[in-house]
Amino acid sequence: MRENAQEQILIGTNTLDVLYSSVATHMNESGLPIQYGYRAVLKALELRHRQQPNGKLGQVKLSGGKSETIPAGQTVALEGVALVGSSFNEKWALVEQPTTPSMPGGLLVANCLVTLPKKRASTLAMIVKNETAHDVMITPKTVIAELSAVQQIVAHKSDTNVPDSVNDKNNSSPDLQFDFGDSPLSADWKERVTQTLKSMPEVFAHHDLDFGHVGQVKHHIRLHDQTPFKQRARPIHPQDVDAVRKHLRELLDAGVIRESESPFASPIVVVRKRDDSIRLCIDYRKLNSQTIKDAYALPNLEEAFSALTGSKWFSVLDLKSGYYQVEMEEADREKTAFVCPLGFYEFNRMPQGVTNAPSTFQRCMERCMGDLNLKEVLVFIDDLIIFSDTVEEHERRLLHVLNRLKEYGLKLSPEKCKFFQSSVRYLGHIVSQNGVETDPEKTSALKTWPKPSNLKELRSFLGFSGYYRRFIQDFSRIVKPLNELTAGYPPTCKNKERKANVKYRNPKEPFGERWTASCQQAFDTIIERLTSAPVLGFANPKLPYLLHTDASTTGLGAALYQEQDGELKAIAFASRGLSRSEAKYPAHKLEFLALKWAVTEKFSDYLYGASFTVVTDSNPLTYILTSAKLDATSYRWLSALSTYSFKLQYRAGKQNVDADALSRRPHGGLIDDHISVKEKERICKFTANHLSETETSEVIQPEVIKAICERHDIYFAGEGSESSDHSVALVESIALSPEALPPCFQGNDSHGLPVIPSFSFAEISEKQQADASIREIITQLESGKTPPPQVRKELPEYGLLLREWNRLELKNGVLFRKRQGVMGVTHQLVLPRELRDMVLESLHDDMGHLGVERTLDLVRARFYWPKMSSAVEQKIKTCDRCVKRKTPPERAAPMVSIATTRPLELVCMDFLSVEPDQSNTKDILVITDHFTKYALAIPTPNQKATTVAKCLWEHFISHYGFPEKLHSDQGPDFESRTIKELCDMAGIRKTRTTPYHPRGNPVERFNRTLLQMLGTLNNKDKSHWRDYVKPLVHAYNCTKHDATGFAPYELMFGRQPRLPLDLAFGLPVDALPLSHSQYVQGLKNRLKESYELSNRNAKKSAEHNKTRFDQRVTGSSLEPGDRVLVRKCETEGKAQASRQMGGRCVCSCVTC
Repeated sequence: MRENAQEQILIGTNTLDVLYSSVATHMNESGLPIQYGYRAVLKALELRHRQQPNGKLGQVKLSGGKSETIPAGQTVALEGVALVGSSFNEKWALVEQPTTPSMPGGLLVANCLVTLPKKRASTLAMIVKNETAHDVMITPKTVIAELSAVQQIVAHKSDTNVPDSVNDKNNSSPDLQFDFGDSPLSADWKERVTQTLKSMPEVFAHHDLDFGHVGQVKHHIRLHDQTPFKQRARPIHPQDVDAVRKHLRELLDAGVIRESESPFASPIVVVRKRDDSIRLCIDYRKLNSQTIKDAYALPNLEEAFSALTGSKWFSVLDLKSGYYQVEMEEADREKTAFVCPLGFYEFNRMPQGVTNAPSTFQRCMERCMGDLNLKEVLVFIDDLIIFSDTVEEHERRLLHVLNRLKEYGLKLSPEKCKFFQSSVRYLGHIVSQNGVETDPEKTSALKTWPKPSNLKELRSFLGFSGYYRRFIQDFSRIVKPLNELTAGYPPTCKNKERKANVKYRNPKEPFGERWTASCQQAFDTIIERLTSAPVLGFANPKLPYLLHTDASTTGLGAALYQEQDGELKAIAFASRGLSRSEAKYPAHKLEFLALKWAVTEKFSDYLYGASFTVVTDSNPLTYILTSAKLDATSYRWLSALSTYSFKLQYRAGKQNVDADALSRRPHGGLIDDHISVKEKERICKFTANHLSETETSEVIQPEVIKAICERHDIYFAGEGSESSDHSVALVESIALSPEALPPCFQGNDSHGLPVIPSFSFAEISEKQQADASIREIITQLESGKTPPPQVRKELPEYGLLLREWNRLELKNGVLFRKRQGVMGVTHQLVLPRELRDMVLESLHDDMGHLGVERTLDLVRARFYWPKMSSAVEQKIKTCDRCVKRKTPPERAAPMVSIATTRPLELVCMDFLSVEPDQSNTKDILVITDHFTKYALAIPTPNQKATTVAKCLWEHFISHYGFPEKLHSDQGPDFESRTIKELCDMAGIRKTRTTPYHPRGNPVERFNRTLLQMLGTLNNKDKSHWRDYVKPLVHAYNCTKHDATGFAPYELMFGRQPRLPLDLAFGLPVDALPLSHSQYVQGLKNRLKESYELSNRNAKKSAEHNKTRFDQRVTGSSLEPGDRVLVRKCETEGKAQASRQMGGRCVCSCVTC
């Protein structure tokens, strides 16, 4: 450049930014006025700075001098004033939610584009919605929005992450088909509407993976406990691996999931649909328990349905996988991570099963519909219904709704949409121009109730209808003909006796001609009244629901209620029969099935997204939500229930009349489901391969079949007998199933005692009636008639039961036997043959494989059946584990008895060493009370004195109190200064055994018993034996001890222990004390009597043992003053080596 010459200079944009920042800073610091020549330059720099991307143009403040109040849940238009430079007049600007905290919380400002007026002080209309449950006031000059510069406007594109493979499906999709059903719309109108719908293909899904994408609303997961968790992957059945891998790939291609490195991990459960496709359900129970619940309220259907008044045309729209159309917040995606054997993934879209998903989707749909909601369309989560008075108006409203869906990027499932209908199903209701009615499918369980054919079925119906008699006017008059049918039968009440010279009808006899036209009319009237509008009220989603469920061996039943205006109103009834495979379920699993079926299938429209209480008469079912000890099927059911919010409440079966009656109503024959059909095919295939006349394969030797049949009292029928099917089933059960489950599905992860099915009195009575001998005894007790003599020959057990005639008693239709014991009269349940194996397995196998006397004592305390002692002895003699493990007791050295007269007078302890478990634990501290024989076993990491003192204090003294004397051997762990200071501080006298004389410690005998009980464990359980020590010791404490004649538990606590089998059968049935004082007095009397009997029994046992031992032992006769030699010993190893828990036991003792 030449001096004093004027040239044009090209300056870069980065330099302009630096110049503007420097000039602005200099102006603020100096406060000097700007010369005219620089004003144009500064204005241009300021304009460029404001036009940068995301640059803020200014704020919009509430105009006027008065405050504005926005009612709760309402949307209003407010006037705001925006101050912007004149250079932005008539330009586009974006109105957004303010980032400053000046505006009250809970207010939502609608984003929109506006054209700024010419005036500097621009007045703009702002749309503000109050999403809170209370009114919100905004003061003048409050910032209600922010203005941002708009660089360019481009057309909205769908999710760019969707791969080309998915987009190709959209481009090549077939023509859309729309369902008009039985619409009265004319053909011309149908063609017109079809063309209109086809003109908007972007609103409809063209294939299963064609999901919409909402960017305006994102799902957040806020946790009150931020601690990550990781749950192990559950195995996938080999038959499902390929299907799961394909499904994961499809979700990856659709952008629904992505690979994850999250610290969170939830397991998956694979569910097969009816079309044999799979569905991945994520078990989000752990995540949901840590999630802060969203308080966003779902709509009130009772109020919403009032908007339909006068409407004649309806269209129902259903979104395509609605949850997958809502985007997850980026920071929260890692919380949705799930793990499976095929990989580790997390969701880009909102998954099903998370607790706040319904609230998020409802919020999204209400924002999408905006002012159309309740005016032109009703929105409930992903279900929409458009309503109108005329066809033309309905067309306009349909286009309005479709345009809103298009703006938000939502897509519908065309095959699930119903257009231009005069009557539609919506959320469990029938909506028509006549109003809102209940869905007939909800009341079909009552309308199809079959006519009662005998007394039992009639009483079931009367009990069900009588439960709702307050809802039916003149109930007693209506049911009078039915009540008359119940006359003439034997009384069932215990207080009423049979009248002499009165001929009673047989309760199982069909009514026949006694069922008259008046009976039929009464029956039909009750059905009509129960299913009429005054009984089945409209559901109010704002109120909690009450669901009654029940299951029986014939079917499932459920009843849904709500408390409205102070009274309980019935909403819907449901019942169904069982398939052949379901009929094989145990009682507790049937109750779980009834819960899952009622919640997720029959009443899902009512209960999804609502809070409700489930009332059941199955007590084990109340623990299902917190228990992890479930099989694969139960895990799938629990996953399906995890999206519902409910509580479980137990109620006795006598009070659960409604659901119980629905479950026990006749349902016809069993249904052939998918599983039972496959079972039949497998049996037929086996029969064709192995039982044909020309088959020479020796898959099963005839001698083997004959031996098994003879062992189980199975007799072969002749040719053409009806039992041929059973023979096929028997042979098939002996063979190996071709569809055996893999090992990962065969194990039972539960520890301790297994789950025992519960039985109600009604179920026990049914099983007793199925036993011919017990049935004859019950019939004789009820009727007083003696059966023919040949009955004794045909039923050998009948004659043995007759010998106990004076001790037999009926309680609630169940037969018991009275037994006189040392503590008074107890009632033994007369056990039918069907339940005996289960009881013996529970009281022997599950109680540590105890001996004959202990097992028989457990059985006698609860049950009775003929030849019970022989059955117990035979059970133990044929027990495989007992035969392999238990050995006869060794010869004992001479022993001097220790006499005690009260609990905690003498407490003995010793260490027992066994094989190391998985955590390298090999020591057990054993503590016993000498008087009561009550025992404790505590696994310890070592045998240090500090460990002994800590265990003694925390596990024994703090629970049972201080003993008078503490007895042990002379090991360093028991004779240390720590133990001595503990005894001195507590006033405990310390005693010890003779050196190298282990029999001086009574704990040694219990150690041998504990080793035998541990030896009966399965091989796979022995590696973590410490999990079974406490249950096995508890089983020992609950059985009678030979020396005292009482269970250690009873002597220590003054009452009989309660076992799981007692809860299952509702035992004991004896009367309970009415007050605390009566209980205390009774406890004192029982303890005094127990101690006296125990002392006498212990003394007799000691004398008997001394006599027996003295006959086999020859000791040295010593006199005072005799000279003796003292042996000096040095121990080179442990006095007792660890015993193997199973197989042969090797014990060595090294001395010198």
